[in-house]
Amino acid sequence: MTTTALEAFLRDRFEEEERVARDAVAGAPGAEWGVVADEIEQVLTSRDGGSTHTPMVQFGAEDPVKLLTHVARHDPARVLRELRAKRALVAEHRTGDGGRCRTCREGGHPRAPCTTLRLLALPFAGHPEYDDRWRP
Repeated sequence: MTTTALEAFLRDRFEEEERVARDAVAGAPGAEWGVVADEIEQVLTSRDGGSTHTPMVQFGAEDPVKLLTHVARHDPARVLRELRAKRALVAEHRTGDGGRCRTCREGGHPRAPCTTLRLLALPFAGHPEYDDRWRP
């Protein structure tokens, strides 16, 4: 179990997420995601800079507005911003001393790989390449 393996795992997952987000952006350039709801239908929509709304998904859930609002909040632009932040965190935790990152070494934390990287990997715990020894 090395930080290098964990960093590679994170890099691969981030690349997958970025590819999916960029594919969504390519399919609707300039779109702003939102929700339109009334008594008849509730749809996830995109606005392409004008006032036109294109239904993207329609659900028959018990409370579709809550579900669609959640989906709209995780639009591709937000995913890409989160990936930039996550990659910056990984860059802060470059290894140097026995698999411990500079931040952990300076803070006196002996655990390797560092807790920050372990936490970044936790959302991917269901992935077949996730190593349970990475759990924080």
